[in-house]
Amino acid sequence: MGRFTERLTTKKMLCMLLMIQLSLRAIMVKGEVYKVGDSTGWAANTNSNYSTWASSKVFRVHDILMFEYNATNDNVIRVTHSDFRSCNTSAPIKTFNSGNDSFTIKAHGHYYFTSGFSGHCVAGQKLDVRVPKSSHGATTPPPKPTTTPSPSPSHSTASPVESKATAPSPADNAATAHDPNWLLMSTIGVTISGFVVMVCGAV
Repeated sequence: MGRFTERLTTKKMLCMLLMIQLSLRAIMVKGEVYKVGDSTGWAANTNSNYSTWASSKVFRVHDILMFEYNATNDNVIRVTHSDFRSCNTSAPIKTFNSGNDSFTIKAHGHYYFTSGFSGHCVAGQKLDVRVPKSSHGATTPPPKPTTTPSPSPSHSTASPVESKATAPSPADNAATAHDPNWLLMSTIGVTISGFVVMVCGAV
């Protein structure tokens, strides 16, 4: 009887350990929710400055951007860096049009948004969200342009090399995008889960 009670206690402790681990993992994965533009929301006819709004935040992987707007006369489109700069809305990466859209950040880099409605982008309804590689700051120095010749003065403002360096594609960096803390917790979680399954099966 004593051994049976001891086995039950061990099983309960291991199951509790698993629950704690899963809870910690859920906390690590969950990000902040940001309503774009705060109280003014996403609109072209307000005094909201989305550049100022974005610069006052520190965005991380797993954070969620909430776009709230009137869907009858507005929408949200995600665009490339060059289209963002030129307000070209003809080839969006993705279009949102529900009036209450959420976008989850899945990788570091820049995310560019504007409105697909005529005149809204040039009126200032555009958002550049920068997500640093790590919340602890960059761990590697920026690349040195030693092998690439300097661009001529006439092309210095539209260099594709410069655009690529300052605005990496989040999709291209998906494999290395996760925060190190999140990866550590995931690894620990998988290890503990395997250990619990093995021990509980043996008890």
